[in-house]
Amino acid sequence: MSKLYINGHFLHQRLTGVQRYATEVLNGFRKAGYPFEILKPVPFLSSNKLTQLLWEQFMLPWQKHKSAPLWSPTNTGPAFASNHVVTLHDIGVFPHPEWFAPNYVRWKRLLIPKMARHARGILTVSEFSRQIICTHLDITPAKVTVVYNGIDHQRFVPAAKESMQQVAQKYAIKQPYLLTLGSLDPRKNFAGLLEAWNRCIHQEKLTDYQLVIAGGSQASLGKVDTQASAKKVQFLGYVDDEDLAPLYSGATAFLFPSLFEGFGLPVVEAMACGTPVLTSNTTALDEIAGEAALKVNPADTAAIKNGIMELVESKGLQTSLVEKGFERITQFDWDQSAQAIYKYLVP
Repeated sequence: MSKLYINGHFLHQRLTGVQRYATEVLNGFRKAGYPFEILKPVPFLSSNKLTQLLWEQFMLPWQKHKSAPLWSPTNTGPAFASNHVVTLHDIGVFPHPEWFAPNYVRWKRLLIPKMARHARGILTVSEFSRQIICTHLDITPAKVTVVYNGIDHQRFVPAAKESMQQVAQKYAIKQPYLLTLGSLDPRKNFAGLLEAWNRCIHQEKLTDYQLVIAGGSQASLGKVDTQASAKKVQFLGYVDDEDLAPLYSGATAFLFPSLFEGFGLPVVEAMACGTPVLTSNTTALDEIAGEAALKVNPADTAAIKNGIMELVESKGLQTSLVEKGFERITQFDWDQSAQAIYKYLVP
């Protein structure tokens, strides 16, 4: 059996979606006893993005045995390495370049097609992402393999009341609250969600509620007028990983009307914590949520607003979605994902 090498580019980045994927899959490899070696740049080369890029493109391919498999788990990798497999979680820069910085778009549009065509294979995390990859990169579907993301079923469970209270106190959260979570990307649709929230806050049923935004910041909202909802919105910024389960668990509902997702990990994490979910009826979110979420058109502010009101007002709907969510999450397990990925990487 050939030794598997891992592109450790992600080790110098903050733990968000794709970095968590890499971390969880490698943990699964360790549990199963699969041999692998992580290759990473020396501290000098990891000091800035340019030297990391140079290491990845020109030094990494030579650090492994020529015939051995190399896996790049986080959307980026060497363009011309031999026996290389890359995980492309999504390629949003192709259908929606307006959401990203121009230099980032230029680099990704240059790198990704070359990397994808030269790679032995491509892994992705949903059928939706496979469709986007094949369409925009002109790649045959047979070259792209789908392995769903998983959930840490030990960590993402309904939290104890004491844990929820401690996290609420840590972040000065007033209860009850609705929760959303995401990075600063425009595709996360904070702007649309806030506009919908502004239409909700004067409804009697929402008098005592606030909207808690974790992972984002007010700066990410651009020119959106947030004054109307200022007293009912709380921005937490980056949240410690260990606080996520109690944060999900304490929310009356989790709101994730994102415009574009390759998977949508927060949706299934919230379900695992026993929190009813509102999400989008588009992109991979429709596929991943199945029938276990209230789904709305993320481009329709009125639809988001109506969905929020329906979810808050109906205890029966909340209960039904929680039950369906617990059933849905049985489809997602990091150890099973890791086994499928390793067997693909090292046939």
